[in-house]
Amino acid sequence: MILDLERFQMQARPRWSSLESLLAAVENRPDRRLNPVEAEQLQELYAQAAADLNRVTHGALAPGLRQYLERLVARAYAELHYAPPTRAEIWQPRRWLGIFTLFPETFRRQSRYFALAVLITALGCALGGLAVRYDPASVDVLLPADYLRDPGQRVHEEEQGKHRGQHSAQTEAAFSAELIRHNIEVAILAAALGVTFGIGTALLLFENGVLLGAVAVRYTQQGFGLFMSAWLLPHGVFEIPSILIAGQAGFYLARLLLRRREDRDVRESMREWLVLIAGMAMMLVWAGMMEAFFSQHHAPVLPYGLKVAVGGAELALLTVYLLLIGRRKADARAQTRVPSENK
Repeated sequence: MILDLERFQMQARPRWSSLESLLAAVENRPDRRLNPVEAEQLQELYAQAAADLNRVTHGALAPGLRQYLERLVARAYAELHYAPPTRAEIWQPRRWLGIFTLFPETFRRQSRYFALAVLITALGCALGGLAVRYDPASVDVLLPADYLRDPGQRVHEEEQGKHRGQHSAQTEAAFSAELIRHNIEVAILAAALGVTFGIGTALLLFENGVLLGAVAVRYTQQGFGLFMSAWLLPHGVFEIPSILIAGQAGFYLARLLLRRREDRDVRESMREWLVLIAGMAMMLVWAGMMEAFFSQHHAPVLPYGLKVAVGGAELALLTVYLLLIGRRKADARAQTRVPSENK
């Protein structure tokens, strides 16, 4: 039977519009609950729209109309089968602790964007390090702070205890809070700059890489490589990967914008982005506490070897966490999907 497309749309358009209006009203409610009348109306309109979609699909006509109906039917199906969590379910510890498993799983799924962030940061490190190594004039440009330009003076003052009186519990707590706030702001900026199709994210990562490379080469040149490692490792093994994960989230967001699909697919994909942001923020909280309460204490108060060992242990634990946690569950889910897809 040949479908008169123009007549078909004229007859069906009013019920499609009614379904759109009903869905918009429900989606704008905080609890997204349906009353009995709305539920019955939605069920009827959903069945009609699904039948209309079936007619268009079988007729192989109007791909634009088919995509519109697919989105409309998918939205209606989601609302009909949506079950908002109860208050008791929302406050279940298991629900909130699930982020500790979701984060490494998401990190591994989007690992190619993490690799891109590492590459861009490494290029910045190479440029910053080479500039300081072969062009002394670049030190004043790349390292504006005195304690970065003159490592010898800083190490001498720290080892002589000139700043030891500043390390009270109150000042360290305030410093930690300031570090956490600042680092999370920078990381979220890197992730949000994915809306520039990744260009802003790449520039921010490259800039951080230049500074990191310049500092590393400057301290090593002056013979204070051990001091630098003991200073940076305890907090840097969490802080630096956090910035890289923020870059990972930024590049993932750029991919979503470049390859946008249905609205429902975008919402599902944005959950991945939010999980990366949440995990990155947790890592930066730990990094801020370590920097304020541990990294800023130097020999003879804390031996350099101890600080390097703590940083190495943190790095090993973080690597195990990101690469292994949740892997069994992910493999089990993949195995259960394979048979169903082969049927």
